[in-house]
Amino acid sequence: MLSHSQIFLYLCIGFISGIFLGSFFHSYYLIYFLIIISFSLISILWKRKHVLAGVFLILTFCLGYFCVNNRLDNVLNNEITEYFNSEVEIVGKVSRNPKDDLETKKAILKVEKVNDKELNSNILIFTNKDLNYGDKVSIKGKLEKPENYADFDYIMYLANQEITGIIKYPEIEVLSKNNFFIYDFKNKAEKLVLEKLSISKASILNATILGETDTMSSDLKQNLGFSGISHVVAISGQHIILLCAIMLSFLNYLKVGRKKAIVITFLFILFYIVLIDFPASALRAFIMMSFIMLAELLGRETDSIRSLIMAAVLILIFNPLALVYDLGFELSFLAVLGIIFFNNYFKEKLKFIKNQFLNDLIAVNFSAQVFVLPLLAYTFGFVSLSSFITNILVVPISTIMLIFGFLCVVIALILPSLSFFIFLPISLILGYILIITNTFSFMIIEINDFPLILLLIIYIALGFVAFKLRRNKFDFYF
Repeated sequence: MLSHSQIFLYLCIGFISGIFLGSFFHSYYLIYFLIIISFSLISILWKRKHVLAGVFLILTFCLGYFCVNNRLDNVLNNEITEYFNSEVEIVGKVSRNPKDDLETKKAILKVEKVNDKELNSNILIFTNKDLNYGDKVSIKGKLEKPENYADFDYIMYLANQEITGIIKYPEIEVLSKNNFFIYDFKNKAEKLVLEKLSISKASILNATILGETDTMSSDLKQNLGFSGISHVVAISGQHIILLCAIMLSFLNYLKVGRKKAIVITFLFILFYIVLIDFPASALRAFIMMSFIMLAELLGRETDSIRSLIMAAVLILIFNPLALVYDLGFELSFLAVLGIIFFNNYFKEKLKFIKNQFLNDLIAVNFSAQVFVLPLLAYTFGFVSLSSFITNILVVPISTIMLIFGFLCVVIALILPSLSFFIFLPISLILGYILIITNTFSFMIIEINDFPLILLLIIYIALGFVAFKLRRNKFDFYF
């Protein structure tokens, strides 16, 4: 008889495997074939042990395969594709907070009508007009089909965000305005930071506390990657875990009851997730942490691996394309796996760092990189030789920047007369990070033609090591 945990594992493995294969093969005939096999197994091997496990595996595989192909059909082959390369008049609502790189705004429009015909789709518009989340607009312009770049699958990048077409600089008439207070706060905070700091410092702070990287130059992004600290300024699962830890510790210091502290922390992180516009990496960590905090509220033990898999499955149910076409989702999932398996190992190896908080902080960062580095090397074609040094130099100070920077921005918005004095220490911290970034950015090894088979071998080897260290679990109960 299968246990509940075994059934859960079979369901998840089947579903995720189906999504993975379905991301590359787009024929529904495979589903019909596998369903026939499933019912054949039931009729022939009904009394055999584990036959239901095999059936569960096949059926959930079919479900995952169907989900990803259905999403692709809905995005790439919906009715709006009939209007490609033609002038259209579209009525719709801005469905997400527009991105602004100081020259062009990019807004995702939820289409309601095309030339007075009701349609359900999403398009990306490039504009110089100020738009807000929830604004209802009427636009006129040429609807274009996205095109891939030489080394970048732009079509699937947009499909992952449910975007079918593009209109560049259309005529826009705002039919009704909407000021969603969270996004209004975010926009004001981002502009304030850009006003008070240099563009390099402002782009790092906005990326760290607000998840906005549009104003960051390509050179700065490259230098952060070369120096091995790009993960420090990117909103990730690690940020969410760290915020949870700090909030719970702070509330514990204030003598707030444990259950009340968990509820307050949950609401605070939920607000922050909305503020930074639901990035996949942070959302995944939030879902996982929610499972863990709920289990503690109910007085039940939970397993971090199971929570991580449940979080991944929930995200993939709503966006099955994320598994293959969302690098951020992949990196954040691998980062938390690294923390689960290797955190205690690094804490032991770094015990020469006597300060417990500093030891924990650096150990979390190192363990997060174990599973991430191979994929980064495969994707971007380089490995940073300085990451060990730069993480020790930057991670502790970046933690201060994450919390102190957010509080300073909030205070500066409330008391603008104090903004100069408030931003002075933040500017010094950011200056320090830039010095470290520029000093160590040359220490890289370029890797050309990284073979996929080598990447698979590396992950098999890491999986074997992780299995050996499985007893050293990362403790999520802060």
